[in-house]
Amino acid sequence: MKMAETYCGKNCAECSKREELNCQGCKAGPGRQFGGDCELAKCVRDKGHETCETCGFKGNCGTLRSRESMPDYRIRKIESEKMRKAAIAKRAPVLGKWLWIIFWLVIPSSIGSIMAHETTAKILPGLFMPGQIINAICSLIYGAILLKLGSEEDRYRTAGICALIAGASSALAAMINGGSDGATWILIFTIPAAIVAIVGEYNEYMAHSAVLSGVDNELSEKWEVLWKWYIGLFLGMFGCIIVMLIIPILGAIAILGCAIGTVVVSILKLVYLYRTAKIFREYPVGV
Repeated sequence: MKMAETYCGKNCAECSKREELNCQGCKAGPGRQFGGDCELAKCVRDKGHETCETCGFKGNCGTLRSRESMPDYRIRKIESEKMRKAAIAKRAPVLGKWLWIIFWLVIPSSIGSIMAHETTAKILPGLFMPGQIINAICSLIYGAILLKLGSEEDRYRTAGICALIAGASSALAAMINGGSDGATWILIFTIPAAIVAIVGEYNEYMAHSAVLSGVDNELSEKWEVLWKWYIGLFLGMFGCIIVMLIIPILGAIAILGCAIGTVVVSILKLVYLYRTAKIFREYPVGV
């Protein structure tokens, strides 16, 4: 093969790795304009040259000097990609199974939240305690599943521990009877539980993002963006309370906006969780 038929001046016919890489040659293979991965070829085209020979920087070009090791680099890259896909295929059934259960666990958890909501409690007081108990049980199961998924991604483990702590706090709060000290004890349990829950949410969102990296990068990024919205709305709610003390009407409108935003984030989390579980349930384990 002539020099003009390659960008870097190598003779492809003399390459000992050509058959192993199933390479069709420079300009039809790694050096092709669309889909090629050769940095040398890209550099030549970007600078308007036909080959590296006409480039005034070729004498000090580290990329050009590395041309002989390019085939070995591609072989390592291919092997690395095979290992990555094999690792995903190995953990996909585990992630698909347990994330699917977590998705359906949201339904009884939502029912419990409605039953234990302040408005519901005023109309049907008898639903408050069962609602609290349902919430606590769902949180404990949720945490246990996340702990199990910790073997696939460390941040699931942290999220699971936080969910278990929050669930245990909810259970203790549910067992506290009314009375003069009841509200105080509930407050003592609720505030730390809320902080732990936020830490848990962060680690869960980041864990979902991490396991999707390289599988569905778009959805992986959406989990990270969703966390920013979650924490932004949470902090915004505190800001709204301060505004409400100064300008009640404006604060009330802002709180309503944050509340709507929180509902939207909750719905998006459910949608993303469904999509994440579905991706791993349908991932080809033979890949």
